[in-house]
Amino acid sequence: MILVFLFPVLAGGMIVHLLWPDREGRAMLLKAFLGIGVGLGLWSLLYFLYMLFFAGLHWFIVIQFAIFIGLLAITIWKERKRNRESQERWKLLRLTRMQGILVGFSCLVFLVSLSSTASYLLRRKQGDWDAWMMFNRAARFVYRDPANWLDSFSHQMDPIFHADYPLLLAMNVASGWDTLGSETPHVPMVLSALFAVACAGLMVGALASVKSVGQAALGLIVLWGIPLVVNEGSREMADLPLAFFILATGILIYLFVLYRKPGLIALAGLTAGLAAWTKNEGSLFVVATGLALLIAFFRERPFRILSWYAMGLALPLAVVLYFKLFLAPPSDVLSSSPTRSMAQALDISRHVQILQSFWGEFKDFGSWEIAGLSYGIIPVLLIYYLLFRAGVVKEHRTAYGAGITMLVIQILGYYAIYLITPYDLTWHLYYSAERVILQIFPLILFLILSASRTPESVFDSNPAN
Repeated sequence: MILVFLFPVLAGGMIVHLLWPDREGRAMLLKAFLGIGVGLGLWSLLYFLYMLFFAGLHWFIVIQFAIFIGLLAITIWKERKRNRESQERWKLLRLTRMQGILVGFSCLVFLVSLSSTASYLLRRKQGDWDAWMMFNRAARFVYRDPANWLDSFSHQMDPIFHADYPLLLAMNVASGWDTLGSETPHVPMVLSALFAVACAGLMVGALASVKSVGQAALGLIVLWGIPLVVNEGSREMADLPLAFFILATGILIYLFVLYRKPGLIALAGLTAGLAAWTKNEGSLFVVATGLALLIAFFRERPFRILSWYAMGLALPLAVVLYFKLFLAPPSDVLSSSPTRSMAQALDISRHVQILQSFWGEFKDFGSWEIAGLSYGIIPVLLIYYLLFRAGVVKEHRTAYGAGITMLVIQILGYYAIYLITPYDLTWHLYYSAERVILQIFPLILFLILSASRTPESVFDSNPAN
């Protein structure tokens, strides 16, 4: 079943490599996992455009194959054109004892968590509420009645179905069914698992590239050692895919500060745009990233950097704007009148309730109960940073400034939505606050671990990379 997504995954890897032609082994690992999300995102956009112009025709597989062959030809030509003397030689990785222990433990965590993901998917093949009510439901409209699929965005549809939600997951599921010629729950199951593995792999590849093997293993242990993250990876919902694109954007900006390659910022624009095509919160992230780049690079010709960002952003943003302006009904969370929204914004009790909820999520997110006590992972990570900070924040101030600015703006956006929500605030916070923290947690984890000392430097007498 995973072969359904073979073309987009391989094509995504080639697109990433063409925009960032680094051949060093750890960079290739990072690009492989980055390519999974990029490929799935672009294929979703492609199927959406295909359905706009060729709904009812069943030759999308031909288009997939043609694009794949074209990208493969370009990649081979580019690789042959490069001077062989400039190629990086891959070095045989030799692990120290500390690295071996961490890698072994991280592999154990990965296998246990992966088995948990597989078990949940097999027990709940249709996914949880948002999956079967919104994303898989939208895919069924597209697949079952392609001639009238646009009717599924009727303004008369009950807001509970969220017909305004972006279509990255739905279009991938529908295109998978189109390719197979069969509506099977295994397609959204595989899609959900792919994003879960890609998010973990992206964390590992990034930390291995900018820090060390030990730090990469530690990142995997923390990320996939949290039951909430593992569970979300098997629910067929959009929060973990959104977390993937937010993490990818932050990593790409960090790498740009290190290597100053414009293709990295173009890729950041692409991943930010795909975040907007994943979930409504992604549109806020597009703005947050643009403002973060403007602020962080204010002294370094920011408009040139923003132009590279806009180049990568152009296609997904154009599709999102078309979908929002001409197809989707208005968002239900923005349906309150200006008068009501103003009254809610001036209600001090709402501010107190939201702040209390956010503080609770900060303390308890990803918590484990040990000896009757509950320990949230974010405070533990902050203590870890204070004990083992590496002193690189000043050295790469622009990267951390951009990352922190993105997070702050994103959190403020969440805060504003809760403030003016037309729904009961207690209900809205209860059912969504934990998931919106999940959307930004992987980026928080990456920033903390990239700014901290590696386990090798702390425990090994002869630290290796």
